[in-house]
Amino acid sequence: MNNRDILKYHSYAGFIVGLFLVIMGISGAILVFQHDIEDYQWKEYSKIQDYSGRNIDRGIKAIQERYPDWDTRLMHFEENEALIFNLRKPTERLFVFVHPSTGEIIKEINELTTFTRWLLKFHYSFQAGPAGRILVFVIGIIFLFSLLTGIYLYRKSVIKTLFCSTRLNLKTKRTLYSSLHRIIGTWALLFNLVLVITGIFLAWTVAASGLKPPAAPQTPAVDAPVEHLLIQIEQQFPDFTPTYIRLPLNSEGSLTVYGLFDDDAFYYSEFYNSIRANFNSGEITGVTRVQEADLKTKLSSTLIPLHFGQYGGIWTKILYCLVGLSGPFLSITGFLIWRQGKPVKKRRKKKVFHYL
Repeated sequence: MNNRDILKYHSYAGFIVGLFLVIMGISGAILVFQHDIEDYQWKEYSKIQDYSGRNIDRGIKAIQERYPDWDTRLMHFEENEALIFNLRKPTERLFVFVHPSTGEIIKEINELTTFTRWLLKFHYSFQAGPAGRILVFVIGIIFLFSLLTGIYLYRKSVIKTLFCSTRLNLKTKRTLYSSLHRIIGTWALLFNLVLVITGIFLAWTVAASGLKPPAAPQTPAVDAPVEHLLIQIEQQFPDFTPTYIRLPLNSEGSLTVYGLFDDDAFYYSEFYNSIRANFNSGEITGVTRVQEADLKTKLSSTLIPLHFGQYGGIWTKILYCLVGLSGPFLSITGFLIWRQGKPVKKRRKKKVFHYL
């Protein structure tokens, strides 16, 4: 197979995923700042007056009384800020803000109508249900093929481009677009490979879970003193930082505290470490550490942090945002390269016909 054939397949792949890549790239670039956007949108609910100490147990009791039989997660429990609960049913999701001292419910928000959560669902399913999730997975496979064929086509110029030894060719519009396509594609290559590979595995996971709708939760009343449990965890595991608390789904479940250990690698997810406790007594019944897991679990733990840039600070997010926008840029320049080549072919055909 020669370069002409590879270029043909590279172009076909680009045409198939082009528009989708523009949409997913732009949405992904925005979602890098998801938590920053939400913090700004929710600041009027999260800032608390008359704070007299955190009482998570009072907040949980208020939530369970008002929202029985919801899959209940406490996703934010910082001092001097509102407790933020994420409540889920198979077709419903809510964010509920609770006063950390009194247990008073401050605000209820339908998660499915918020900008960032709507955009997140659009990013992984185009808001098209199971079919959309499968489509995203297929697009990821085709985009990976496009990247690999692009690497092959530009294999001789990758090193030169990385070391800025190649310049923009301004001879024609087509050579300009081709130069931009090569330079941006090369510079963003490593991160795009990370994004597409992690995205494919995430899309597969999301698509598979979408084919098996979750059972309706039957959350039991939690009698365990959660504040005391957090103190106990701090004493027994001083290198562990709790970040997320999930109530049991049924009477056979556990009260689960997720978080990070100090010596965890930066690319591990908080949801692969957990400390489980009896939801009646608060007794710790088990500990799971991602560092002690098998290789498959460790790799799974890296998918979300690496895909969404959930490590580092603002500069990491800006870098991910720019790389996310490189996909749409490559789609547009690829189309322009093809478009600039069309008139040349037409003029050649007319010239041959004239001489005949």
